[in-house]
Amino acid sequence: MSDIDKILELEPHGADAFVGESPSYEWGRIYGGLVIAQSLRAAMRTVDVEGHKVHSLHAYFILGGDPNEPVRYEVDRLRNGRSFSTRRVVARQSGGAILNLSCSFQRDEEGPDVSTSTFPSDVRPPEDSKRIEWGIGVDARLEHESTQPARHRIWIKFTGPLAEDEDDHFAALAYLSDSNPMDAIVTAHPDHSLLGDDPNEAAWDETFMAASLDHSVWFHRSVRADQWLLFDLAPHQIKGTRGLATGDVFTAEGELVATVAQQGLVRVRSGDV
Repeated sequence: MSDIDKILELEPHGADAFVGESPSYEWGRIYGGLVIAQSLRAAMRTVDVEGHKVHSLHAYFILGGDPNEPVRYEVDRLRNGRSFSTRRVVARQSGGAILNLSCSFQRDEEGPDVSTSTFPSDVRPPEDSKRIEWGIGVDARLEHESTQPARHRIWIKFTGPLAEDEDDHFAALAYLSDSNPMDAIVTAHPDHSLLGDDPNEAAWDETFMAASLDHSVWFHRSVRADQWLLFDLAPHQIKGTRGLATGDVFTAEGELVATVAQQGLVRVRSGDV
């Protein structure tokens, strides 16, 4: 199995339990978006009510995952209703739980379709944005970053093979959703200037120690995660060592497909200030 094939692939491992593997990421631990995506896939495998699609997920990161060890996903079927199904997933390795995720699924219902979020008017296309050497399964381009006002926008898409199944694309979007919230939080940090005018990954890691704490995604409509999506995120608060960012996810045509939120831990490494 190739590294990219591991991202959304799960094997059954008992009743309502599944096992997933991780590619070997260069930062030495499992990417949080992978554990979120695989947890969501595990939950999806237990939803057998026809027409129920994921509409939200909420996750707590507990421990960093070891990419050299498989992850076991244990699913609890909290509710099976006519309109909604609810699942809880605990992701475990030998050292204990590494993530706890809750997600909800709903049957489509007729109703209004209103969005008050607007696609930025000054967005550059992906081909005119700066390529980011981000990681496995991802093509990412930094479209805009500023500190006044604090904002972080990237174009991103999933590069692995995806079927036409909507669930595959929802899970791939979940994988992508952990890609830039911490960068958005740091744009508001008082010590952001330590990164210099053209920050690279080495400078970022030498200046800050950062870790995701909790993460949420609201899925508004079906999505093609293998086509360009704009993640438009802004920070809201840094208090002590915790920061919060939220943002919108748009298609290249400007349609709102999801909203994301993340709280993260940000510490300035000793000796940098």
